Amino acid sequence: MAAAHYNPRDKLKTQEWAQALFRADNFYVLDTETTGFENTDEVIQIGIIDKQGKTVFDSLVKATIPVPPEATRVHHITDDMLKDAPTFADIYVQLSALVAGQTLVAYNMDFDWRLLNQTIAKYGLIPLRTGTRHCAMKEYARYRGQFDLRKRSYRWHSLSDACKQQRIPLADTHTALGDVRLTLALMRKMAQD
Repeated sequence: MAAAHYNPRDKLKTQEWAQALFRADNFYVLDTETTGFENTDEVIQIGIIDKQGKTVFDSLVKATIPVPPEATRVHHITDDMLKDAPTFADIYVQLSALVAGQTLVAYNMDFDWRLLNQTIAKYGLIPLRTGTRHCAMKEYARYRGQFDLRKRSYRWHSLSDACKQQRIPLADTHTALGDVRLTLALMRKMAQD
C-alpha cells in the first residue's frame, strides 16, 4: 500500500497540468538514448510522438564517439547498428523544423535537453527553438507525493518504476519510442485521476 501523499494539493496541481496539456491543440513527447551521461556524450537515438501517440520522428543517430558497452547493456544500441545511421547534422534541419515553437514533454527533460544541446554543440549548430518544455518525471514525483525531507523535494522515480506503480504495462523500455509511449501513458493516467 502506498504511503499517504505528502500534500494532496500538489497531486491536484499535477492532474491539472496533465489535463491542460491534453486540452491543448498538440504537444510532443520526446526521448533520447545516448552514449552515456557525461559532458562528452551524445544522442544516438531520438523518438518523438504527438499527444495522440502518433510517431512524428524516429531515428538512430551515428555518434562521433564509440558507444560504451555499459550504455549498450541498457539500450541495446551498438556501433554496428549506427554505422549507416544519419549523423546529427544530417537530421538537424528536419528535427529543428519539427520542434520549432512546439510544447515538448520528456521524462527527465533536464537530461534529454542537456544531451541534445551537447550534441548540437559538437556540430557547431544553432540550439533548437521550442515552445515550453515540461518534465514528466518531476510532475510524476509531485503526483506520487513521496517527500524527501532531507532533500526538501519530492522523490523522483524511474520511468519503469513509475509505470509499474501505475500498473502501466512495460514495453520497449530504453528505446526512444518505447519510452515516449510509456511517458504518454503515464501522463494520461495523471490526467484521469
